[in-house]
Amino acid sequence: MSDFSSLAGQLLVSLPSMQGDYFSHTVTLLIEHNEDGAFGLVINKPLDSELSDLLVDSELQCPEGIRVLESGPVEQHRLFFLHTSDQVFENSHPINDHVSLTTSMDVFDARGETLPAHLLAGLGYAGWSGGQLEEEIRADVWLVVPYLNDIIFDVPFEERPEFAARAIGIDLNLISPNPGHG
Repeated sequence: MSDFSSLAGQLLVSLPSMQGDYFSHTVTLLIEHNEDGAFGLVINKPLDSELSDLLVDSELQCPEGIRVLESGPVEQHRLFFLHTSDQVFENSHPINDHVSLTTSMDVFDARGETLPAHLLAGLGYAGWSGGQLEEEIRADVWLVVPYLNDIIFDVPFEERPEFAARAIGIDLNLISPNPGHG
């Protein structure tokens, strides 16, 4: 019998020991986590473009103002949508009662009228093989934080790591970047 416990729907906050790495100063929303591995989206690395800039040649009616994030180092050409669960689409995957993931352009109808209350677009994803994430957590690379409803759509991107850590009583500024060498 396995003692595996899924972390799906929770947040991973990179600890200060992760300097110079892609994930330095990031918050990742874990979408799926099982014994075979994990899949998540970084939620605090905004790009300098909006979705309408990326879809300028598309026939879709994409409204202005939808931020695009660099949501992971894997398949950075692949588009993901995080959105409030007030709208669900054929290809939506509910993460919890508040937020869903959609991996298709279903979020836009032909007229652009049926949009979720909040919507973020992301390019790429973060992935871990079986046991890899658990090993990184044991090595003090990640802080695991329960899901926070405000963090996805309301907290400014640059404040998300500190906001998430403070939610469980941790001040990232007080953690040495070199564990054991403080």
